[in-house]
Amino acid sequence: MTRLALSLCLVVSCLAAPTWLARAQDTPPTSHGFAGGDVAIEDVLDALANAHADNFRPIGTTSTTFQMQLTGAIDAAWRPETNAQRRGWLAEIAAWRLADRLGLDSVPPAVVRLVDRGQLRRRFDPEFEGDPDAVIAALVATGTSVRGAASYWIPNLARTTDLDGAAGILRWSSWLAPGADIPPDRAALARDLSSMAVFDLLIGNADRGSGANMRTVESRGVVRLAIRDHNLAFAARPAEAQWERMLTMLRRARRFSRAFVERLEALDEAGVRDAVADEVAGALLDEEQIAAVMDRREAALSWIGALVEAH
Repeated sequence: MTRLALSLCLVVSCLAAPTWLARAQDTPPTSHGFAGGDVAIEDVLDALANAHADNFRPIGTTSTTFQMQLTGAIDAAWRPETNAQRRGWLAEIAAWRLADRLGLDSVPPAVVRLVDRGQLRRRFDPEFEGDPDAVIAALVATGTSVRGAASYWIPNLARTTDLDGAAGILRWSSWLAPGADIPPDRAALARDLSSMAVFDLLIGNADRGSGANMRTVESRGVVRLAIRDHNLAFAARPAEAQWERMLTMLRRARRFSRAFVERLEALDEAGVRDAVADEVAGALLDEEQIAAVMDRREAALSWIGALVEAH
């Protein structure tokens, strides 16, 4: 057992609430669309990979990201490889690949997309107030192209939520206490939040809750969480403060989707390696990152298993 898994088990052993019923909860997705909506994942992937790019609008604040407007109804967020952040784009794609293996339909699909530097300059948003050449100069070019991650641009993303504020955290963490009542109109959201806490630990994403990355979408009248922004994930050796942020988030979740847990149990190293292999980019994760994913998987399953045993 890893040190992280042992520490989580010790936390559970100190809990004193024997009346809680810590069984897995599940409401399976009813659609093959993103977040249970009408936009099919297959259509999103096809557009991300093949649709013509009409415009590149810089939108990043802490990292270089563009809204890549595509011909058709689907757009992309394009995160290129930059000199300042060489692996962030790989992390976005690896996160989607693992989410897909785990049956999470609320992580935006992402693919490798190469963009010609000349096309990028010609299609640069004319309303951009900065210097396009300075932005392009910061990108890493392989020949005449820049590699990047094209992920689904969620058109109905809520502008803001209180899910990462003190009141919001108190509210949704109370839903995830074993045996607690979940408002019927928030059951899907509760499931997403629970799965997010486990998924973030698995991929080593300590950035959740840092601002504007716990937002929701409404699909067919159901509120869902959009689990997005994974460019800082997959650190093989997170700092202590990062560990604590991920563990704090995980400890708020004490009820889980049965289907999600079963897929997590079935995820082995061979499955991870297969998921993160890419014909264009090569291995999306290195050996140390893959080993860390497997260690954190063990830790997450230890937390879930100890809760079930304790309660």
